[in-house]
Amino acid sequence: MSKRLTKVLLVTVIVLSMLFSQVAFVQGAAESEATQIDVEYLKSVMDMIKEKHKGEVTDSQLIEGALKGMFNSMDQYTTYFTQEEADSFLTSVSGTYEGIGIMMQKRDDYMLVVKVFSSSPAEKAGITIGDKIATVDGKSVAGLALEEASAMIKGPSGTKVSIGIIREGKSEIINVEVERGTIKVNPVTYEIRGDIGYIKIDVFNANTGEFITQALNEMDKNNIKKIVLDLRDNPGGDVNQAVTVAGKFVPKGLITKLDFKSDSMKDREYYSKLAEKKYQLAVLVNGGSASASEIVVGAVQDTQAGTVIGTKTFGKAKVQSVVPLLTPEAYQQYQEKLGEKIVDAYELITKFRIVPKKKEIMGWTKITTGSYTTPNGRMIDGVGITPDIIVEDPPKVKDIDITSIQKLTMTWKPDLNSESIDVYNAEKILKLLGYDVDTPDLMLDEKTFNAISKFRTDNGLYPGGTLDFATQKALNSKLDEKILELDKQYLKAVEVLSK
Repeated sequence: MSKRLTKVLLVTVIVLSMLFSQVAFVQGAAESEATQIDVEYLKSVMDMIKEKHKGEVTDSQLIEGALKGMFNSMDQYTTYFTQEEADSFLTSVSGTYEGIGIMMQKRDDYMLVVKVFSSSPAEKAGITIGDKIATVDGKSVAGLALEEASAMIKGPSGTKVSIGIIREGKSEIINVEVERGTIKVNPVTYEIRGDIGYIKIDVFNANTGEFITQALNEMDKNNIKKIVLDLRDNPGGDVNQAVTVAGKFVPKGLITKLDFKSDSMKDREYYSKLAEKKYQLAVLVNGGSASASEIVVGAVQDTQAGTVIGTKTFGKAKVQSVVPLLTPEAYQQYQEKLGEKIVDAYELITKFRIVPKKKEIMGWTKITTGSYTTPNGRMIDGVGITPDIIVEDPPKVKDIDITSIQKLTMTWKPDLNSESIDVYNAEKILKLLGYDVDTPDLMLDEKTFNAISKFRTDNGLYPGGTLDFATQKALNSKLDEKILELDKQYLKAVEVLSK
């Protein structure tokens, strides 16, 4: 066995010893001896793999596999991320990235633009929904995975990228130069329905507080005092953002209390500073409302700041921390330099003001470090929150979940063989209304074209299968009607707010 491998394995043993050290400290010498045997056993297993496995196995693969196995063996929420996995996860949590501001889907030999973020570099450059990206900086995207094409388009803010686009009605590729910028993903949608403001939060990312403030400012401008807050299928996210949202509705007092296991992480209490309730509030929940969303729900219910309507929530009161782990080499380097055993890169930053380089990070763990309780001290983990008013989830009609349908954007007019997220949602609405379409996708095929044509005729519009603005407006109107017909949870919220 190489000296290099021996060195790496010895460092691994040290890391593993650290992971087991708390048990040894508490249980005494006998347990410590048993732990040492366990560590030696793990080293022997790794030695055996290197000796007997027919194939290439790197040292880092073995260590990373051991880490992944350890973290994934804990509760269902703790996991280990490689650097690449962590980058994707952290972007989703932060809700911010550097790029041009589009969402794409892979289609044959190109990437289809299905969404363009408002005020994004892509929008300013004239890229629209339905554009087909064929090249990036002159390189074809044919054969690439979606993640690979996305990586080519993303880049530091202020840099430029050339996007080759196939556009409806154009025979040649159009090259569009776009200057990248900082993109904020907006998880908040809202609209005013009569005297009621409807706000839906998909997830609590780092931008949620900013965008809920914008939504409520719009409500205030229109003198809207009744709010339906839709947290159905919201899986949670950033605790701080959940507290920010709760603070918009919950009167002055405790919102939640966080209890951590480690003494290095101080227990926290979060409070609302709202002098008095500003809105009549109804909160919609279901079995998909979890984690940070339950912080909001629990605070609203305990303080009687609003009425909770729907079905029992998921029941996750765990708090996770995302922790970067040093490589064995970096671990050894800083141990020799600082005289302390540090594997948590955040500890290196907070304790010694040393920011490790990216190459010094082995991977990341999302580890359960604590739990939270509601203002009244309720522990809802594994239990969930029972709504004030129980109303079953809206039924699926022809396999269509009405709460998953987005309104058509009215930004362009898809025609036969066009592809767009608007086509996808139009097909859902048409199917819901009983028109003959295949399983909803992005393609306006002949069957969808004929269904649109019949819909237009049925609703007094000019014949034809183009998804023009008049047709989109009519479909949006029909969707509103179906919501009032099928979404009993929302209807109950309206009823409660109307009393």
